[in-house]
Amino acid sequence: MNDHQFRDGVRAALPIVMGYLPVGMAFGVLARKAGLSPLESGSMSFLVYAGASQFIAVEMISKGIPWFPIVLTTFFVNLRHLLMSSTLSLCFSKHSLRTFGILSSQLTDESFAVAMADPSKISNRPRYLFALQATSQLAWIGGSVGGALFGTMIDSSAYGIPFALPALFICLLVLQLKSRVHFWVMGLAGISSLFFKEFLPGNWHMISAALFASIAGLLMEQWKRRREGRTREEG
Repeated sequence: MNDHQFRDGVRAALPIVMGYLPVGMAFGVLARKAGLSPLESGSMSFLVYAGASQFIAVEMISKGIPWFPIVLTTFFVNLRHLLMSSTLSLCFSKHSLRTFGILSSQLTDESFAVAMADPSKISNRPRYLFALQATSQLAWIGGSVGGALFGTMIDSSAYGIPFALPALFICLLVLQLKSRVHFWVMGLAGISSLFFKEFLPGNWHMISAALFASIAGLLMEQWKRRREGRTREEG
């Protein structure tokens, strides 16, 4: 049973792997350009494992910014993981905090998107989620090291490499759009994020937009269900 969970998790990670290899290589190219060695690039992908934060970190490193502002910045960028991990915790109510801590440490936007596309597949199946996330991380590390090794041979500005991570996020978003409500939530999240960015410091506009869009989406789903219920009663 456990082996079956693990194999299913590895298979579920394949779409992420296909995205992480090129985006990881993009990170490795930029990391090498910022002065990091292949070992340092791979170590960052193993220990930090947060794509957006790593891209921001190497940009700050390249500008000679001290370590504390880099750590502080990546902390605020990763605050969105509070929302993702709290949602994920509902699927592992029968397991210990230690198990959930291990799973949370490997959580990324992409693995969360794949896992939550069908929550029944991960519900109290920690080996499935661990396999999904570990396979994804191996691809990210491999891409990072490969990009760092051969980064000096590539012109990072000539192929749109800095846009690689946003492009991956856009692809994942498109795969999640399955109803009209999803399109509304997407639009509200984007518009509210731009609005909150004008008034909130740091990365709080992302958290605020996510909460606002989530609540709006929940209300729209409830309204949709009530409307469908009335339609069935009238029919």
